[in-house]
Amino acid sequence: MSEPAPSFSAEWWEGFLKESRQLSCPVVFKGALGQARAALFRQAVLDILATLARLRTARYGLRIYAAGRLLDSDEMNRIYDSPPQAGESLECWSGRVFPQTPFGIILNAGEKFHHGLSCEVAQMLAPLFERVGLPREGVQFSIFIGDYDKTPLGIHQDKRGENVIHLHVGPGAKTMYLWEPEQYRRLTGEQGIPERDFNALKPHARTFRFESGDLFFMPEGTFHIGAQSELSIGITVWQYTHTNQMLADNLHAFLLKQLQAASDGAIVHDPSPPQDTRALDAILAQRRLPDEYRGRDYDQLLRLAYLDWRHCLASNAGYRNPPFPRDDKASLEADDQVLMETPYRILTRDTMPGRMAVYVRGNKLEMNRHSGLIAMLDRLNQNQPCAVAELLELLDPAWPEKIGLHLLGELLRWRGIRRLEPPSD
Repeated sequence: MSEPAPSFSAEWWEGFLKESRQLSCPVVFKGALGQARAALFRQAVLDILATLARLRTARYGLRIYAAGRLLDSDEMNRIYDSPPQAGESLECWSGRVFPQTPFGIILNAGEKFHHGLSCEVAQMLAPLFERVGLPREGVQFSIFIGDYDKTPLGIHQDKRGENVIHLHVGPGAKTMYLWEPEQYRRLTGEQGIPERDFNALKPHARTFRFESGDLFFMPEGTFHIGAQSELSIGITVWQYTHTNQMLADNLHAFLLKQLQAASDGAIVHDPSPPQDTRALDAILAQRRLPDEYRGRDYDQLLRLAYLDWRHCLASNAGYRNPPFPRDDKASLEADDQVLMETPYRILTRDTMPGRMAVYVRGNKLEMNRHSGLIAMLDRLNQNQPCAVAELLELLDPAWPEKIGLHLLGELLRWRGIRRLEPPSD
């Protein structure tokens, strides 16, 4: 993912904002990605498909359609058994797995699956977010793959406050058909055209055709459908700034997630009188809020949840979903060198007396507050190569070396830093 590519500079994004009328109008930016970057992104998506096949999971919104029909679990297993092979092109893989059959694949939370792709897109978007701020509820990839006639979801309108930057990486072209909300409701209401009747609604649509290497922006609230006759991949980068009610719902879910406990499968009858709540004792014993949250009223809980939410987003370049942690059990030694993963940041926040939260790639780690630890994180955030030995010297000299190595190992595991390879002779 290190090929040179067109610059998405602050000036380029200023032009983007002008052309889109401050994110209110759809527009195609021809050649914005360039063919070299489009090819790299296309390969990254094939790598993601191989990872999904290895995980054998339909989580993260994975849906696969063939000949217009959603595949069942047995058919999905056959797809998992045929992942893209090293060096195999999209055309070869799809021809092998879907011979002479139109197909469509949709995946959400794509940013979790490919570190290099996520970093590249985050770096591209960074000047835009410096200009307009991070979307309040973050950023997420959805990936569309296939040669289907039309988007299997049909004509639809996404949730309020969701606009999208479509990175089209081909190889084939695609056309988007758009209807303004009032126009669509008038057509399907007053004029009696059946909803989702594409052939009847098509003459009234605005059309936007884009090819490999192009970028397409679509504002929130638009009714739309994609159509194509050629095999292609689109990486759609969704920016979420939902209604206040949806934000509150998301914060409630965020709070509840921190209370999750392992299911014991028990079915317990409670014969006690209505005023007796002791049956909850066993349930509450398995669920514990962070110390900072305990004893708070609703207003305080929601504000603390929002603080955590925003720090998680800001540490992860706006991505809603943290990456998968490293699974290679990598460790660091004093003679290693490390570097911050760009464009991410490690953030801290004081929580309780003597305690602090450390946010790395959307994950929250809680630990005791130490000035040396804060100095170490500040040094990493300078985004310059750091010798591990130098970082360890910033910590309390009374600490054993293994404590500092463990803390740095956690940052490595959660992909906040990376180990630099020693120079070759």
